[in-house]
Amino acid sequence: MASRKEEVLTFLDELNQKTTAVDVASKLNMDRANASRYLNDLFKENKIKKLPGKPVYYETLKNTLAEAKREKGDATAFDRLIGSDQSLKISIQQAKAAILYPPNGLHTLILGKTGTGKSLFAECMYEFARESTVIPQDAPFISFNCADYAQNPQLLFGHIFGVVKGAYTGAEETRDGLLAQADGGILFLDEIHRLPPEGQEMLFTFIDKGEFRPLGESSKVHRAQVEIIGATTESPDNFLLETFTRRIPMTITLPQLAERSMEERYQLVEFFLKQEARRLNQSIRVHRQALMAFLLYHASANVGQLQRDLKLACAKAFLHYKTKAANYILIEQDDLPIHVQKGLLHMKDEPEKLNRLIDVNKTIFKFADASEPGPDIVVEVDDVYQAIQDRAEELLKEGKDGSELEAELYVDVDQYFHDYMEQLPTQQTAKEIIDPAIWELTEAVYDVAEKRLERSYNDKMKFAFALHLQSTIERIREQKHIVHPDLNNVRKKYPKEFQAAIELSAMIEQALQIEIPFDEIGFLTMFLTAEVVDSMFVSSESQVEVLVLMHGRSTATSMVETVQELLSIETGTAIDMPLTMDVQTMYEKVKNRVLKLNPQKGLLILSDMGSLASFGNMLMEELGIRTKTVTMTSTPVVLEAIRKASLGRGLEDIYQSCQQLFENKYKAHVLRAKPVKNAVVLTCFTGEGVAEQLRKRITPIIDESKVEIIILQFLHKDAFRERIDQLKEEFNILAIMGSVEFEYQDIPFFSALEVFSDDGLDIAKRIISDEVPYEKLIASLSGNLKAVDSVEDLVYFLRKLISELQIQLNLILEPGVDIGMILHMAFLIERMRLGAVDREFPDLNEFAKKHLVEMQVTQQMMENVEREYQITVPQSEIAYLTQMMLANRVEA
Repeated sequence: MASRKEEVLTFLDELNQKTTAVDVASKLNMDRANASRYLNDLFKENKIKKLPGKPVYYETLKNTLAEAKREKGDATAFDRLIGSDQSLKISIQQAKAAILYPPNGLHTLILGKTGTGKSLFAECMYEFARESTVIPQDAPFISFNCADYAQNPQLLFGHIFGVVKGAYTGAEETRDGLLAQADGGILFLDEIHRLPPEGQEMLFTFIDKGEFRPLGESSKVHRAQVEIIGATTESPDNFLLETFTRRIPMTITLPQLAERSMEERYQLVEFFLKQEARRLNQSIRVHRQALMAFLLYHASANVGQLQRDLKLACAKAFLHYKTKAANYILIEQDDLPIHVQKGLLHMKDEPEKLNRLIDVNKTIFKFADASEPGPDIVVEVDDVYQAIQDRAEELLKEGKDGSELEAELYVDVDQYFHDYMEQLPTQQTAKEIIDPAIWELTEAVYDVAEKRLERSYNDKMKFAFALHLQSTIERIREQKHIVHPDLNNVRKKYPKEFQAAIELSAMIEQALQIEIPFDEIGFLTMFLTAEVVDSMFVSSESQVEVLVLMHGRSTATSMVETVQELLSIETGTAIDMPLTMDVQTMYEKVKNRVLKLNPQKGLLILSDMGSLASFGNMLMEELGIRTKTVTMTSTPVVLEAIRKASLGRGLEDIYQSCQQLFENKYKAHVLRAKPVKNAVVLTCFTGEGVAEQLRKRITPIIDESKVEIIILQFLHKDAFRERIDQLKEEFNILAIMGSVEFEYQDIPFFSALEVFSDDGLDIAKRIISDEVPYEKLIASLSGNLKAVDSVEDLVYFLRKLISELQIQLNLILEPGVDIGMILHMAFLIERMRLGAVDREFPDLNEFAKKHLVEMQVTQQMMENVEREYQITVPQSEIAYLTQMMLANRVEA
């Protein structure tokens, strides 16, 4: 166990700034005299520095050594990296060894996720090589991203090794490659895993002999002295030849932001804020809540994302400053993106570290221009602050007042940063897995298709096509032939699309210098059909009409308006029947409304009771319209019907869902039943291309011993639906993922675009992963619950209940919250069965009014609990459960 004196030394090291004995005593909860004694002892032992003046300040020697290095001129390029003496210490030692290794250094591979700073680290290696006189001061540093030309090997090899005129079509002149340009210096190859095997072989020949031949050169051998630094986000074993990696003796791994200490993250936040302050030529103030959020949130793209999120917050704060004529720039919690604000949910995780870094007695923290210019590693946004200022002046000239000014500028700055994020090469997005040339070709193909077929296609469709096209190219180049099982029917059913696909395939062949087989044209056709478009955009004309009929002056109207507001759609029609209106008058009113609606795909009537329930059959007989009727309707039933109608689902499908909801399909014995084997269905037109890409993407996040991956070919929607119905008899289908939108019953659907985005994958992981230790929960509850017969049955009962609640409330709970909910409800049942008095819910009526729909859904689900355990759950507990669900949901 560490002594108190060692605790003081550790505290100073982690604080990494000067402090007083009073602060040490306060933070470490010790007597001031003891703190002073420990500090003086450490000073005498030459472990810390004591600064002159009153009050007396003490400081870790790490700061003192850094200052001494600067004074002596011993500081190296690596010292400017935050974490150089902590998380990056070993990486820097490896880098220095690689640069100094005789006679000409070691070729190096830098590993690290997106945003960890691989490019900056390579630049520091170059600067260190110059400082150490390993290379001349004017030695070149050439940086090149292999992904830019990954789909065109000739261009890629030509850039690296050079090219002789006429070496290939389009090589109109002889030009030096990067190896020749980097002679005597360093060549940095980013995303080196995108270098094809032939290129790797050419490069390791150069590494072995120092010789290379430009493309098209047959006789003359060129020589160069170049140190190669490669960088990749991938595992070298999966993408690089073993013969190549053997020739790269030094491998350096950079830590992710989550692996670095909170002190380092604070230093990064501080550095970036001071950098922005330097740009603005004025200090930036940050509210305590905002600062804590930046220290705690999960930045999936590491330091790069932290930097971008800080810059966005600064821009929002600058906007307030310009529009509200404030005296200073202040970043508040509301200025942060929602994913950053969610960092505040983790405030209790590391309170001691937070309190060390952020003074508990301060609310506003000031960050001024750094006294010394630091490393400028920002990917510049072109004059974002100037753009805000210029736009503000324009709007003022137009006579806009303060509120209008800010509203318009918010739109501008959000759009500006949206465009900025889209263009950032370091941001990990779904598009990163598609080569830029394929994206460009996809856009060109759909430009032609939209004009040729007079219809529009959205980004999801284009993304799915791009994925398919990339897989198609790989199959063709590997000489793998695929047969379309229904080619003749496709040609007959979609003649216009098939002809367009033939023309588009010619475009693709010319652009990529490949020959597309006839069967592949059949698959391309399916990406152009109106059915695919309809699955992306469901028009009101193609929807089932939902008609809500209720007794009372405004019952139906209120119910439909509530649901429409909840879903942010306009689907659904309400007709109220005042108690003074006779049935015949009501029927004529309903019939005239139905005639105006002209429902092509059928009419679903939702009624409460009595004669209104008979209107469906009468309308079907008189107007020849397909109708279905659900009686005893509640708001959750209306919600389900309108939601599914808006998705374009069929009349029978919607009716069955509503009937099941009404008939309490979640009965106790079903809720209690242990689940069958789980499965995830992956689908695309071929059953190979996109589906295989999806398999690679989700395999790391699931346990295949518990969740089976099933790949299905999607050719006809009805046949696919039948296959899903068959699988449901054997499997509990957790999700469907694919290139064509397919909503069916309550199975979550994830498009390929969503699966290949980090946020979408995180949500998918929450749904398809079973990470909750239910057996341990059962064991911990056994013996503590006296009023239930089987704890195991209770846990599985509540587990299913919470899962269904999430579906009905259209939300996903934060990780771990479901376990807390199970515990809460288990002990609630225990208390109720033992006759405990229920507690009050503050402002119950106001909460129930505000969350009417959610309260009704929760109450309906809790009826199963009441029936199974013979208890009556009061409204106050219904409110508490609803509040828990809403407060702990994952924000979109």
